[in-house]
Formats: sequence, structure tokens, C-alpha cells
Amino acid sequence: MKILFLSGSPHTIYGGFEKVESILAHYLISKGHKVNILSLVAKKSEFDKKVLDIFNDLNVHRYFYKYRLRISIPKIFLGNMIGINYSPAYDEIKDYLQNKFEPDIIIVTNVEWIFGLSAKKALKDLNYDKCKVIWWPHSSLFPKLPIWMYILGSRIILSTTIKKLLKNIDAVLAISTGIKKQISKLNPNVKVYTVFNPLEPYNGELVLSSKIPTFLYVGRIEYRAKNLSFMFNGLSKVKRDWKLIIVGTGPDEDKLKNLANSLGISQKIEWMGFKKNPYENLNEGVTALLLTSRYEGFGMVLAEANQRGIPVISSDCQVGPSDIVIPGVNGYLYPEGDMDAFVKIINDVIDGKLNFGTPEEISKTAERFSEDVVCNNIMNALKKIESDQEE
Repeated sequence: MKILFLSGSPHTIYGGFEKVESILAHYLISKGHKVNILSLVAKKSEFDKKVLDIFNDLNVHRYFYKYRLRISIPKIFLGNMIGINYSPAYDEIKDYLQNKFEPDIIIVTNVEWIFGLSAKKALKDLNYDKCKVIWWPHSSLFPKLPIWMYILGSRIILSTTIKKLLKNIDAVLAISTGIKKQISKLNPNVKVYTVFNPLEPYNGELVLSSKIPTFLYVGRIEYRAKNLSFMFNGLSKVKRDWKLIIVGTGPDEDKLKNLANSLGISQKIEWMGFKKNPYENLNEGVTALLLTSRYEGFGMVLAEANQRGIPVISSDCQVGPSDIVIPGVNGYLYPEGDMDAFVKIINDVIDGKLNFGTPEEISKTAERFSEDVVCNNIMNALKKIESDQEE
């Protein structure tokens, strides 16, 4: 098969999506398939940066494209009402398909689902009837939005435009059962394959539990989606001794450091910055990894921690954590946004009222997300989609 990943990622930031895309692309190539990546970059500052090393041996082609999701969604919604087919990046996609690569399958990645409509239009205009278009979303379709966005009807606009995409594409690869439910609710007739996300192989030592309560956060440092202000406020209510290690960078680091100071917990937090391997040098052990997100797509960091024998405490947010966390074995879930429940779990874990499995038992729970298992599931789904077989 000839497969094209159509993405809005600049491929310059080492995030969870870029890691997964690289894993899958390399796996498909190892099985004899041809893979290209078309990256439509919206920020000039990112377009000028070097592509990540993990993509150096892949065919990554980038176009600079002045694209803004908040503008394009209303344009598509209003265009549908008056009969105008607004297709962002149509010219760039058509040019690429006509002059550089004619795929059997186009995988529209992440949240850039609007490009799927453009791809379908370009394929139709080029008479490439056999090429299939698949959507591979990597976050909740309906993240928690600010109240003012609900007032402006953003949820309605989002639902309408996604329904249009689902009516036109050939299938969806769902990385969690939560995303599958969201898709099926919008369009029960679309083919959806639940495939999860692949973990890179790990053969290192497992991380033991710490003697002093030590919690770990790995990820982007920001207020909105990751909800780190909730984590800090919750930990400030825990009167036992504890420590928090934060690995990552992000736009709200200074704000959160100021919040930690105002809560009187700054001396308990170690800011480690970005680390390509966030789990190295944890020789003193970890009690649990914390994730307080308002929404996720899968929660890759949870599976990665489990793979290394680290239990997790996570919000039961939409979507993903409930697929990963097995209460009492590899972690615990609390209702998203429930401060009392979060603090109680932290206290009970510190006091020994709540226990986890051994590092070996915890690590075993991550095997269902191994690279071989998940990538093979995806490859089988692609073969079925290409040949028009039923799920």
C-alpha cells in the first residue's frame, strides 16, 4: 500500500502525537508499505525550524499554510448553509497528490480533520476514485470549552462540521473507546476501528515505589487541557509529606510557579524541564504518576508510566484513561474536576489505605498497547478499508 499521512503538525515539537506517528510510519515501512507525510504548517516560526530527527528517514513534505481552525470551522459551517464548499488547503493538497504522490490511503491525523474534506474534494477532482480517506483523531472530539464558546455556538458548529466529514470519509481509527463512542453517536454508519496507541519497546529496569511519597507529572505545562492548577490546589490540601517532580515545558510554567508560591508548596516541587526520556534517573522511586487533564485522546503518558512499573492516579476524563487504568492494579481514577475525590486518593495512597500491584504486575498491563500489537491492529484495519471489507 501507498499511505499518506496528512497532518497539521510542523513535526518540530516532540509530543505524544509525533512519537506515535513516527512509530506507526516506521512499522508500516518495515512491512513493505510506502509512507509519505504531508505537513501543512500554519505558523511561520515553526515552518522555519528543523524537522525532528525521528522523521529524518521518512518522506516529510511541508507546505506553509495560513490556516486557523477558529476561522475555518465557521466558514465551513456557514458555507454548508449557503451551498459553498469551503475547503482549506485544497490547492496545496491537490498539487501534492497530482505531482508528488498518488496514495492508496490518506490518513488525516490529529485534530486537523477539516483537511479530510479538502482531501476528498481533491481526490474527486483528480478522479482518484480508489484512494480511501481515513481520520485518525488524537484527542477528544468535544473538549471542555470555555462558557463563552458555548454561548457562541461552538459546540454546534463543531458537531455540524465533523458530521460532514464523517459522511464523506471511508473510516475512522479510534485510539480509545471513548472516541469510538463519540464518532458512533455523530454517525452510527461510519466504520470505526478501535486500535489504541502504540508504545515503543522498553527493556529497561522497572521503577520501584519511593519511600517518601513522590509523585511525577510528565507532559505539557499549561492550564487549560492538563489542568495543572487543579493538581497544585489539590496537593496543597494534602497535609502529609510529599514531593512532586515535573518533567516538561509549556506556556504556563511561570504562572504555575507563581501559583505554587502562593499556595506555599513551591519547595516541594522539582522542575526538571524537557527530557527526551522523562523516566530516567528516578533512582529514589515514584509513588505514582499524576494526570489531572480535563480531556485527553488516549493518555499515552499513563501507558508509558505503567510500562515502566509506575502506577498512576488520573482523572476519568474524556477520553482514554478508562481504557488504561485498572483500579487497584496499575492505578486509580477519580471523577474529572472532583477535588475531594482527588485529594482523598492521594491521602489514601500515602497512608497505605489504597495499594497498587507490584511493578512487574503494573508493567504487564501495558503489554496490550505494545507497538507490535497496536500497529498490527492498525495495519489489519487499513487492509480491510482498502479492500472495502466490513469491520
